[in-house]
Amino acid sequence: MLRFLHMADLHLCSPLSSLPARVAAGVRSRQITALKGLLTAAVDRGAQMILMAGDVFDTPTPAREEARLFFEIVSALPVPVVVAPGNHDFFVKDGVWAREPLPKNLYVFRDGGLCYFDFPALGAAVYGYAFTGERGSAPDLGRATDLPPDRISLLLAHGDLTSPLSPYAPIGAGQLERCGFAYAALGHIHNPQPPCRYGDTTAAYSGFFAGRGFDELGAGRALLVEIEGTRVGVTALSSEADRFELLTVDATGAETGAEITAAVREAVSAACFSVPTAVRVRLVGEVGLSCVAEQSTLAPLAENFLCFEIRDETLPVFDAAYLENDPTLRGAFYRAMLPRLTEAEGEARAVAAQALRMGLAALSGREV
Repeated sequence: MLRFLHMADLHLCSPLSSLPARVAAGVRSRQITALKGLLTAAVDRGAQMILMAGDVFDTPTPAREEARLFFEIVSALPVPVVVAPGNHDFFVKDGVWAREPLPKNLYVFRDGGLCYFDFPALGAAVYGYAFTGERGSAPDLGRATDLPPDRISLLLAHGDLTSPLSPYAPIGAGQLERCGFAYAALGHIHNPQPPCRYGDTTAAYSGFFAGRGFDELGAGRALLVEIEGTRVGVTALSSEADRFELLTVDATGAETGAEITAAVREAVSAACFSVPTAVRVRLVGEVGLSCVAEQSTLAPLAENFLCFEIRDETLPVFDAAYLENDPTLRGAFYRAMLPRLTEAEGEARAVAAQALRMGLAALSGREV
């Protein structure tokens, strides 16, 4: 049996530009700690090898101090670590993967052609290639008959299995069916579908290791893979890196900002976030005409999070018949906004509803 950890898309040294610089520095530091913890846990669970399918770093030339911390973690591991550079940390002569000396247990693919590292003691061979620029094409992956019969042959690749027109080393399903690898450890897709079988090859994306924005929600992960004969087992291991989370709060029926604040506080409390988290709250539902989220009462919640955002997507419930005939400025404002509410669609209508709600709240002397 062969057991190994498959991970990708760590994006170490990312600027995390959506966060304040001081906060981002703390996130990066804790990500290194989380990486060390997950790798140690994988080895403790019997991982005999670590496969990293690209974009380990967010750039091919990360800061030397941050890169040094990564290499120290790798060198302390009692197992080999194999890296296939991706489109962010592509192999370049003055880049991070060309710096000498690298840890003795670190094996890095250096060009765009398919080659392999042989591990006789494990009965395994790891095939792969490197990005050598921001874009690239995948090499011919060969055929099953090309593989040594006395090895468990693995593919380690950063590439796009979702689009044949992708500029990021597109890999076709037919290629995977022909190549005959027992497992294809892939990187590049951050929010992947479950592992899939292509002929005799099980292919999987490990997904992101640590979220960098609200398009990468929840815990990051890596995959612990076991191969015994023709059986391939895949178990997700969660990362303890900082997280981005989205909470949807239904504020239907709220008449005041205080009611919305109470609903948000309850949702945040119920979520019980266990690690440092950036939170975005999405308010939905139908609320009173002048009801708006009061930012001043919600601001204290931000003290507990990396960042805290409110997206107000509620729709106002209004007495159209009354407002259409209201002789005050309130009625005039409503009549001016009505075409945008009735004729617009999608995002434009949501913006119009938000403008109407905030305008009516301001005309009523409420906080906006």
